[in-house]
Amino acid sequence: MSRLSQRLTVFLCLFLMLAAVSALAQDSQPNPPAQAGNAAQVTPAQIKFHGVPWRDPHAGPINTAAPAGAHLSYFGGPVISNTHVVQVLYGSGSYNAQVAGSATPSMGNFFGDILSTSSGYISLLTQYNTPASGGTNQVIGNGTFDGLFQIVPSSANNGSTIDDTNIQSELLAQINGGHLPAPLTDAAGNVNTLYMIYFPPGKTITQGGSSSCVGGGFCAYHGTTSSTLNARHILYGVLPDMQAGSGCSTGCGSSTVFNNYTSVTSHELTEAITDADVGIATTFAAPLAWYDQTNGEIGDICNGQQGSYVANGTTYTIQLEFSNSASNCVLPPAGGGATPNFSLSASPASVSVTQGSSASSTITVTPSGGFTGSVTLSASGLPAGVTASFGTNPVTSTSTVTFTASSTATTGPATVTITGTSGTLSHTTSIGLTVNASGGGGAQQLIVNGGFETGTATPWSLTAGVLNNSTAEPAHTGSWDAWLDGYGTNHTDTASQTVTIPSTATSATLTFWLHIDTAETTTTTAFDTLKVQVFNTSGTLLGTLGTFSNLNKAAGYSQKSFSVLSFKGQTVQIRFTGTEDSSLQTSFVIDDVALNVQ
Repeated sequence: MSRLSQRLTVFLCLFLMLAAVSALAQDSQPNPPAQAGNAAQVTPAQIKFHGVPWRDPHAGPINTAAPAGAHLSYFGGPVISNTHVVQVLYGSGSYNAQVAGSATPSMGNFFGDILSTSSGYISLLTQYNTPASGGTNQVIGNGTFDGLFQIVPSSANNGSTIDDTNIQSELLAQINGGHLPAPLTDAAGNVNTLYMIYFPPGKTITQGGSSSCVGGGFCAYHGTTSSTLNARHILYGVLPDMQAGSGCSTGCGSSTVFNNYTSVTSHELTEAITDADVGIATTFAAPLAWYDQTNGEIGDICNGQQGSYVANGTTYTIQLEFSNSASNCVLPPAGGGATPNFSLSASPASVSVTQGSSASSTITVTPSGGFTGSVTLSASGLPAGVTASFGTNPVTSTSTVTFTASSTATTGPATVTITGTSGTLSHTTSIGLTVNASGGGGAQQLIVNGGFETGTATPWSLTAGVLNNSTAEPAHTGSWDAWLDGYGTNHTDTASQTVTIPSTATSATLTFWLHIDTAETTTTTAFDTLKVQVFNTSGTLLGTLGTFSNLNKAAGYSQKSFSVLSFKGQTVQIRFTGTEDSSLQTSFVIDDVALNVQ
């Protein structure tokens, strides 16, 4: 995973041909005049962008209903199943504080609230799920806000005037360079990530001969890159500066600056969800999704019709969107609140126990959606001769599970499933349990904070940025992990902890869970590496346990195990060192580290 990590717009009554280069979705405008007489004839070879010029704020009243006969038809293309919004600040500048995220509510709050389970926004859009026959068989569900990122665009793509071709080029370069999270997909491979790009003052955006924030121009748009990344077109939105001094401050809404931003943003967000690949559609057929051949996309039909909407307890200004079922422009229904739920995690997720002794792990219940119930825990998959007992059961927060192995317990590795049940809800987490033959001494786990769940480095020594709880690189269990590298530049990250291995140890095993993803495409060259090494207290290398690279990339985590018995009787440093070359990111993500000795 790469790290770095309405449209109240307007047009001329503008017909754009969406060619193989990216043509963009209908621009939005805040105050459209009457629609009567504006419709034009179209052919399947001409996807028409139906719009009106940027509107003088002193012009007449805006429409309060959809044009007669408006209806969105499905043409076979994809929608966004579960939107992951990545908010991007395009370079430096005096951004609005709420857009840049330093004031509450921020744009990040808006995305998180409007897409959450406590909002009714998605329930409005489920009427635009796609069919299995002649369609992509997608269900539109809730989404997430995946974070705010500020990029440093190349000078070639960051002049005072920035064309859409510059934006596409820069977006792809920033993802390839590891500065923005890579796009996520649904189970069928349709893109879920939407990059919403905000610009600082002093930038004019151009697209298809039209300019931002001027008469005849636009306030925002969404699009699809003509080039692909890993065979997928990237989805994005473009939001010019709307603060005082910009044309968008007067032509893109009559409310506060932030309210105008959220209204414009909601227009683009909704159109992207219901018509993801409009930017590469050339006819009224797939990849076009939901579209009105006379009036455009879901937001275009209702351009400029704003309303107040409460999402997750905060009131936002958004644009009304067209509902086929209501045959009109509507606000989403009121949110019904999040569905109470919980999840389970175990730390450490790998445990060793010797015959005749015990070892333990902590089970954590993480509530969501206002869940306040108690959870009953049970264990299955135990080796013969091993029992599991819970310190607290039922549990509302944490409970220690203790594994006790008899003197004749079956030795070897096993996967124990911990199940938590509360009413009709049931969730699981797994623990790798290794039973060792008796050899004197009890089991001992030497690594402290092996799951990084304290949210602090101590007692680890970590380079800056390694401690991570971002959803861009989720943990194996819990919420925290160690994310090494992922920058796509010459970079080295380390994670180390000092332990003393008893001289009486008969076994000493280092285990950890590792996830590797990369933008490298080679199948033969290890450009980026992760070394697992042991050093003494003077910093002398005692041994390299293993080396991994971009060639070991995989979709999920896998557990690694190394014997460190040869270092018994010594105080040593266990060190993970990730090294990247000058291009194409590789991320090494480590979690649930344990060093079990007997």
